[in-house]
Amino acid sequence: MAVKGLDIFKLSPKKNCKECGVPTCMAFCMKVAQGAVSIDKCPYFSDDAKAMLNEQTAPPMKTVTVGEHKLGGETVMMRHEKTLVNRNLFAATLCTCMDDATVEARLEGIKKVDYERIGEREMVECVFVHDAGDSAKFVELCKKAAALPDRTVIIDTKDVETAKAAVEAIKDNKPILNGANKDTFAAMNEIAKAAGLVLGVSGADLSELHDTVAELEKAGNKNLILDVTASTIKETFANAVLVRRSAIKDGDKTFGYPSIVNLGVLCNHDEHLETALAAMFVVKYGSIIVMDKVGYAEALPLYGLRQNIFTDPQKPMKVAPGIYPVNGAGPDDPCALTVDFALTYFLVSGELERSKVPVNLLITDASGMSVLTAWAAGKFSSTSVKKFFDEFDVASKINNRTLIIPGKVAVMKGEIQDKLPEWNVVVGTREAVELVKYLRDGEHIKAAEAAAASKKPAEAKKVVDADAPLDFEKIAASIPAIKIRDDLDAHYKQRDPESPKFVTIGERIHCISPVIREAMATFNPDPILERAAQQIKAGATYLDVNIGPAESNGPELMTWAVKLLQENFNNVPLALDTANKKAIEAGIKVYNRTNGKPIVNSADAGSRISNIDLAAANDAIVIALCSADGIAKDNEERMMHCHHMLERGLSLGMDASDLWFDPLFLVVKGMQDKQMDVLNAIKMFADEGLKSTGGLSNNSNGAPKAVRPILDSTLVAMAMMQGLTSAIVNPNDLRLMETIKSCDIFKNHVLYSDSYLDE
Repeated sequence: MAVKGLDIFKLSPKKNCKECGVPTCMAFCMKVAQGAVSIDKCPYFSDDAKAMLNEQTAPPMKTVTVGEHKLGGETVMMRHEKTLVNRNLFAATLCTCMDDATVEARLEGIKKVDYERIGEREMVECVFVHDAGDSAKFVELCKKAAALPDRTVIIDTKDVETAKAAVEAIKDNKPILNGANKDTFAAMNEIAKAAGLVLGVSGADLSELHDTVAELEKAGNKNLILDVTASTIKETFANAVLVRRSAIKDGDKTFGYPSIVNLGVLCNHDEHLETALAAMFVVKYGSIIVMDKVGYAEALPLYGLRQNIFTDPQKPMKVAPGIYPVNGAGPDDPCALTVDFALTYFLVSGELERSKVPVNLLITDASGMSVLTAWAAGKFSSTSVKKFFDEFDVASKINNRTLIIPGKVAVMKGEIQDKLPEWNVVVGTREAVELVKYLRDGEHIKAAEAAAASKKPAEAKKVVDADAPLDFEKIAASIPAIKIRDDLDAHYKQRDPESPKFVTIGERIHCISPVIREAMATFNPDPILERAAQQIKAGATYLDVNIGPAESNGPELMTWAVKLLQENFNNVPLALDTANKKAIEAGIKVYNRTNGKPIVNSADAGSRISNIDLAAANDAIVIALCSADGIAKDNEERMMHCHHMLERGLSLGMDASDLWFDPLFLVVKGMQDKQMDVLNAIKMFADEGLKSTGGLSNNSNGAPKAVRPILDSTLVAMAMMQGLTSAIVNPNDLRLMETIKSCDIFKNHVLYSDSYLDE
């Protein structure tokens, strides 16, 4: 955007009236700058301010409404630069050159391609009706196309009189009139403006197209779409790219309109070539892609590509929570439970369909995370499952009491069974592909029968007050005894808290690891001690202890883990990582501060802001994520969250040095353009004298295994030079640790290069 949120705020009424639906004027102004809301939502901006800001915040491409869809409105050339906002549309062709049988077959084919994917309706949105010379037949074809529900008709004719007749016949459909050129634009403009239609414009070349558009703008028409189709594939591609580049890069608003690409002209009925070109123009830059025909064979890959391209990478792809009957499932069929991450949904539902066994698929709200990630973050837990069952009234809708949970979170079985005592909770497969055999062999039935048979009479349980103080004596008595192992080096070098040296937080004691998850479930110390010893030897300053949500035994598990690690490694400092606040409180209670304060991992500016209060009350460090309800869109929003959390911490008596701000490192694959924003945010923290940290390896998720150490080590060097003071890392990555040591030397945090020899 050409204007920043603070610039808009200077012109705002500063009333904080909330009439716009946003809590403060500052927040509203930032949303306007981000393009998330129109300035017109505020009734108190002056007309002059609105006019100026509307002009300044307008995207270089105009937004054009076509039926229920919007086209254009883009601000960047490539998806990795910033989210693309308005997806392209597909059109199938009808022509007066076709016989009646072909026309009817084509109309039936258009109606058949209509399905839902990840909560979006996928269909042939437009019908391109081409005039090959028979005016009467053309008008009739337009009528037939307009009779299809929810489709926009594109009237493609260069004949003014034919255009008049066609528009008059179907004007209520709000078609696109694609017929203006250097010879007809004046007459076509009058027809389009009278009916309130989008006007398609073409030219023999880009120069002629530009001149024609300029004349139409002079006539007051900015409701246009540009037909960039040429006589060859190469020229058409060049036209599409140059029009977009001229608008976005060069600021030429005359070319700032969506485009039509007619593949029927280019492919001569070659279906394979047409599909390949359609894929190319989805990416570059067909707003409406006209094909000869669109069947499922063409639609499935093209619509999948489109959905991937036109998806906000900062927002998880989710499906709506709910009950999804598969294979005709009804109330008497079993249930299978999973999360709302789109990829998980499609994998699981696909395998369920393949099994041919009727199953009710239950999709819970897990913020668009995968199963294990959601479980580790506390988004997929027995509590969230119980909440889902209550909200969707599952018990009254489903008679069968078999509930299959994902094998990767088998640890949840007992907790879910306690929350849903009427159900027979069974553990399904670890991988979706294994579901077919599992269901066909009736393994879920056997497991449910065994679960039902093993149930003990329900015992009366005391209601636990979530706000009641913890009984630490009871907790201490309930955990397994801690045994100091003789075969482990208990030495831990004390780190000087005032040292400017970079702080590394070892990330490998994490419940998302199957080995660690099993060790925590069984209170087995060996795998945890082994990973701790490896990380300490590699030079980790802190160890992160992620126990996941741990709803049933969080305080006991964290108490055990803290004592286990500190007693075996001379009070190694720890970061306590869990969504269970009671567990953090219990861990702090037994924490030995000889070598450093505990770290609360983590707080944010949204629902987890109270973790700052927890840290303040216990003289702990807190990792403060600069986010609230999702990843911040820009550094202005990051700094807003930063200052909000800093103010809260300081008001509670914390030192600024005890708040470690996390800009949130982003996956480079798909969010390459956002990496410099993150690095600049770190510089902003440093300029204000604030400490910073973050999960460094997030950046390389999804990259080839061999490439990840290269990306991680390069990023940490860049981040340290921006002022990053800490990071959550894999200390066993030798390349990474060598890079950190080198940066500490160049930043004069340690003396001389022989510091490499220090152990």
